[in-house]
Amino acid sequence: MDEQLLAKLRYLGFSDKESKVYVASLKLGSAPIQKIAKLATVNRATTYVLVEGFMKKGLMSSYTQGKKRLFTPESPDKLSALIREDKAVIEAKENTINQILPSLSSLYDTTQGGNKPQVKFYEGKLGLNSVREEMLKSKEKEIFGIFDLDALDGIFTPEESATFYKKRLGKKVNVHTIYSSSKGDILDDSKKERALYRYIDKSKYNSPIDISVFDDNVAITSFKDPIMSVIIQNEPIAEAIKQILTLIENSDTQ
Repeated sequence: MDEQLLAKLRYLGFSDKESKVYVASLKLGSAPIQKIAKLATVNRATTYVLVEGFMKKGLMSSYTQGKKRLFTPESPDKLSALIREDKAVIEAKENTINQILPSLSSLYDTTQGGNKPQVKFYEGKLGLNSVREEMLKSKEKEIFGIFDLDALDGIFTPEESATFYKKRLGKKVNVHTIYSSSKGDILDDSKKERALYRYIDKSKYNSPIDISVFDDNVAITSFKDPIMSVIIQNEPIAEAIKQILTLIENSDTQ
């Protein structure tokens, strides 16, 4: 069978066996279960269950010829209709989420409020991406931070960094960043929008730890294995770290 075609069907949500049975039915046209199963290299019982599922979705139908029951595929155009139905369901769920989100957020704020710092942990590169997305939600549209560019580049590719940059511009979020690099002062804020970069010598900051402050949150990220990040939500702590970073930014640290 065409592995590329099977892979595309799996991308659309078909299982491996569903993909094989569906393609086999298209190749055979009208055929009994045993022939479909043989061509698909899937056992007969499983093939029957999958074909029944296709019929419920309108992708296949059946009829009786003599004493045999034959199964025939419907036009593949039916797949487009199924995708449109899935899209409609997703949009309906998104609308529902938007309707109930204020109420859910209110409940969350009630239970998570108070002066006690709230702490969230994130692991792996996927977790780091989640932290970045949280930063872009900044109500004040400002991020203050300090990091080692070499450590950052060891995690995110240039393409990924460029994507984050574009997202940040789209959200109109400004950054005030202190950074070190073995390559020297290479970030030119005159060529970057909504950015103020402050370079410090690598000998003064060579830690693989990124510290970022946005709103009343402090994100502390380790770029060394195990990659992890923690967000501390507490206004006094965030304000203190922001003041420290501002002092470093305005001092003669090179």
